[in-house]
Amino acid sequence: MNAHRNAARNATERPGGSRFRPDIEGLRALAVGVVLLHHAGAPAPSGGFAGVDIFFVVSGFVITTQLAREVESTGRISLAGFYARRARRLLPAAAVVLVMTTIAAWLSVSRVQWQAISDDIVGAALYVVNWVFSARSVDYLAEDVAPSPVLHFWSLAVEEQFYVIWPLVLIALAWLWSRARGATPPGRAFLAGGLALVIVLPSLAYAFHLTATQPSQAFFVTPTRLWELGIGALVALGATRWQRLPLRAGQALVVAGLAVVATGLFVQTAETTWPAPGALVPVLGTALVIAGGFSAGHTGAGRLLGNPAFVWIGGLSYSLYLWHWPALRIATWQFGELSTLQGLVVVTASIVPAWLSYRFVESPVRHSRAISASPRLALSIGLNCTLVAALAGLLLQSAALGSRGATTATPGGGVQLTPSQLQGAPAAVDTSTGPDLFDRITPDPVDAVKDLPALYGKGCHVDVYEDAVRSCDSGDPDGDVQVTVVGDSKVAQWMPAIDAIAEANGWRVRIYTKGGCTFTDTMTFVAGKPFTQCRDWGKQVFDRLVTAEGADRPDILITTGLRKAAADAAGKETVEGLVAGYEGYWGRLAARGTRVIAISDTPSPSVEIGANAYECVAEHEDDGPAGLARACSWPFKEMSSNQAMQEAADAVDDAAFIDMNPFVCPDGECRAVVRNVLTYRQGSHITATWVKVLAPELAARLVPLVKEHTAG
Repeated sequence: MNAHRNAARNATERPGGSRFRPDIEGLRALAVGVVLLHHAGAPAPSGGFAGVDIFFVVSGFVITTQLAREVESTGRISLAGFYARRARRLLPAAAVVLVMTTIAAWLSVSRVQWQAISDDIVGAALYVVNWVFSARSVDYLAEDVAPSPVLHFWSLAVEEQFYVIWPLVLIALAWLWSRARGATPPGRAFLAGGLALVIVLPSLAYAFHLTATQPSQAFFVTPTRLWELGIGALVALGATRWQRLPLRAGQALVVAGLAVVATGLFVQTAETTWPAPGALVPVLGTALVIAGGFSAGHTGAGRLLGNPAFVWIGGLSYSLYLWHWPALRIATWQFGELSTLQGLVVVTASIVPAWLSYRFVESPVRHSRAISASPRLALSIGLNCTLVAALAGLLLQSAALGSRGATTATPGGGVQLTPSQLQGAPAAVDTSTGPDLFDRITPDPVDAVKDLPALYGKGCHVDVYEDAVRSCDSGDPDGDVQVTVVGDSKVAQWMPAIDAIAEANGWRVRIYTKGGCTFTDTMTFVAGKPFTQCRDWGKQVFDRLVTAEGADRPDILITTGLRKAAADAAGKETVEGLVAGYEGYWGRLAARGTRVIAISDTPSPSVEIGANAYECVAEHEDDGPAGLARACSWPFKEMSSNQAMQEAADAVDDAAFIDMNPFVCPDGECRAVVRNVLTYRQGSHITATWVKVLAPELAARLVPLVKEHTAG
């Protein structure tokens, strides 16, 4: 029995005396396997995304095992040696994938996607792309950006940032130990306590906080994920304790850990709150498996994890993780959305490039004696790989910028508005057959997402998950009429016209806008969950409006909303609930002498042309006006969001509804290009240039309503 236990514990010795754990490779195989199934669209395991969390624990364990041994044997850590090992292990293969992905994007997608993809490639090369995705996740105007071909690099970025931080923390802890105890190496218990206090507990607490307040950001940012790698590190620092466990206790821990992991994979879903507390399940389960494996070794359930097939896949897991997601995105670019079967075929086929890069890039560099013997050479190779990958992204960005037409006019530059057009005179804007306003399509499709109202550059627009109240003032600062604009990005999009009208008519304008937040006295929802930040923000704004006195009291409130439903008295999402919410705020404002004017919501592009009309334009702009019109037009359909505002306006005294959609979509047809003006930017938002074209039509309807209310 003792011989059996010793063999189980010692497993396999690798060159240099490092202990090889087949079960660790098995965990890697399990992690990459469930991630691939999840990304391929397989219905089970429903929590396959948790494979990333398994990877985090394993990475924290492996890295800390190496560092702890170095501290114990030498009393110090060679940062150059550590970073050199990471560089030769990770960077060459990653660079190959990023370069190949850049080439595929250049060949496969429209030029309007190159800008976002190039930003992601550069971020991935520098291992900061998780912060890029975090910023994008709360950018309401980026809600319809296609999934990035390097989206999976977010987790690699988190790991790399941990690798930068953790050795420095260990060095600091070792220094503190030496100050108190002299030259003896620091004890593992001391290092574990320092790790828990400095990284694990603060990170876990922050994960709970940010998941509750800004869940999209919490998923990507490094501080909410460090605790997961830290748990793996704590297991590594407790190695001597786990090695003393009886064989059966170790086997029991492995079984229990696998049961916990399986529960998370098959019970948790995309609706589970993540990363806190949801990720605790796979993280703690993985920690139990690793801890138990010290004693259980290649016995019991450890035999399953350590079988040759799992070990082979585990060894290939890094390359397989690198390649599978770009393969899925490239297939989607070529063939459209993939079925589950097609997704499974693609991720299975990705084994081929994964093995090739492992065989001819990752493994030769990693095991080269010359490179291993020279940290300077290894770091140089890693740096050059990073620069090559970043350069590939920058070249794609240059291609995107260079693809814009040289004759493109400044957005709005071809739209000339006279004072009479903005002072309420009957307008007759030709939105269908008039002469072109620009020499070519303006803004260029590449620049569509930048053709925004000025308020976005002023920092007064509040992000989706914020509830802070910020405002901006515009219009005529000496005007006699106070106009307040409140709502989501759908009212913000009209600001180029509202500002011009306000300046021409002597109105002061105060703006309160928040991404995705319709101004209504009831709860709205995002992805089925209560949008509490919106409710809190709206109440704060409303309280400001109803308590404002003197010149700050709004004479006019302009709003609109993209929501089609809100909570009714029974808590269900209904149009009636949204109407009641509008009436709640509008009625109380009207009682204080404020006229509420709602502007119609603008329709979304049809499924046939895709989420972004400007991408359709980029793909068909060489087809001629007739071909472009056929490819990038869609019939206008009435929307329940406008129905709700119309009903509320009819029910509230001194409220009005302005329907601008007959001009946004002339003759019942929405067109991506009208008179060489690109009409749409992200999703259902219209460009600032198109808004300026429509300013006279808005003025013809808005100005009389304002004059009628303020005349007395």
